[in-house]
Amino acid sequence: MPATPMKNLIYGAALPFLAPSPRGQMTHAVQGEIRTLAEYERILCRHHVFGASLLLKDDHRQSMVHTSTRRPAHHADDRTLYRVASITKTATALVTLMLADQGLLTLDTPVGSILPEAGNEPALQGVTVRHLLCHRSGLRDTAAYQAALDKGESWQRVLRAEDVQGSKPGESFSYCNFGFGLLGCAIESVTNKSVAAVFDELLFRPAGMRASLDASTLDESLIMPITRVLPYRAGTDVTVTRLGRKPLAAPQPLLHFGHTAGAMYTDAPSLSRMLTLIACHGALDGRQLVSEAAIHEMTTLHGYSGPKDKPIRRYGLGLVLLENPSVSSRRLLGHQGFAYGCVDGAFVEEGTGRQVILLNGGSSERREGKLGLINRDTLRWALNREMPLWT
Repeated sequence: MPATPMKNLIYGAALPFLAPSPRGQMTHAVQGEIRTLAEYERILCRHHVFGASLLLKDDHRQSMVHTSTRRPAHHADDRTLYRVASITKTATALVTLMLADQGLLTLDTPVGSILPEAGNEPALQGVTVRHLLCHRSGLRDTAAYQAALDKGESWQRVLRAEDVQGSKPGESFSYCNFGFGLLGCAIESVTNKSVAAVFDELLFRPAGMRASLDASTLDESLIMPITRVLPYRAGTDVTVTRLGRKPLAAPQPLLHFGHTAGAMYTDAPSLSRMLTLIACHGALDGRQLVSEAAIHEMTTLHGYSGPKDKPIRRYGLGLVLLENPSVSSRRLLGHQGFAYGCVDGAFVEEGTGRQVILLNGGSSERREGKLGLINRDTLRWALNREMPLWT
């Protein structure tokens, strides 16, 4: 993944020559009306997108496009499920806030007080639930994190790695998948239920979402394979990881730290329901699923990276707060998802409720700051070109 400006430059230069192109091999199944479909296809070709579902929504209508490609074979239709990577963090934040509404924890609860056997862990001293939700815990992702997941070891092994603590809690913003994984363990600890069951009970079923954290329960033939387009290696598609094949039937709060950062499987209409819940201040279909106060906390700026006067990323609680005038004059709420080659995005525009959701099975991973170029260009096209034509 091109994580630095230099790597991003080299990646972009190599992309036209070394990445497979979907040009000439796309078919689109359109539901509703898309007036500038050719422009959308050019964006997909420019960013080497393989297999995708797009959802656009405003107050009056919704349109979808399922795009399938032949080589590599990526078929998309209404039944297709996508691993949405870090968009999972928004769902994790909502579930955590629902538990706070129930009084099972608070945003300022010390994490060490609710994780089993964590009271004396030095790396957790001073770390609160809020810190984990906004990436200000001081924890960082290390090689020990992935190694513990691969070997089925406890998160305690990760916490005792020498380089796990990069700063003091609350001191700075540092995006951390491990921190969001610990939230899953905390959820299991305070509910005594598996994290998959809690998500089903509090969020997925009440919000009418077709979604799961437990990939072992899914029909794998319905899952969009993910292909890394650069470097491209045929036959290395990912549908379900080795960790994802392990059932989440029972709570294991020492071990289940590999799911709540990026392992949700769902579809675009379900993500639209989740965005509507946030945009409507916690209410959906006439039911208040999460308190207005909790949504206010979620959508408030809690952390940022880059210079204070021009941050390259703004973050609430499990939520990207996107302010990019080239995309919209309004703030966008949502999240991106990068994993194994996909570059997903799900955003809702404040004040208008317009939604743009793009899920895919592989794409160029080039970025502008922290914003994937495929998401930037899709948002620009949808909000400034396609959707204005609807009225």
